[in-house]
Amino acid sequence: MFVQMKRIVVKEGFSELVLNRFSGEGKLEKQPGYIDRTVLKKNVRRGDEEVIVYVRWESEADWKNWEKHPDHIAGHKANLGKPKPDHVIESSQNTYHVHAVR
Repeated sequence: MFVQMKRIVVKEGFSELVLNRFSGEGKLEKQPGYIDRTVLKKNVRRGDEEVIVYVRWESEADWKNWEKHPDHIAGHKANLGKPKPDHVIESSQNTYHVHAVR
């Protein structure tokens, strides 16, 4: 199993925008090797808010096929050259090979 994890930090009051963007159904769910997606919001009382998008794949090859898929590329090209939204403070992505699930 292979996991892609995105971390997005936004200004206070803006996490709902990110949650809505990543919680809906789209073309990702139809991709071969896609298992599921979990969207998490960090529990904070005030201040910057954090959202984690955790996507599980059968294999790294399945994830790479999605990264190269025309639908995925088109989605990113639509935002090419645009500045990141003012409410986004930081974003990062990491990938992991799963070694154990209990």
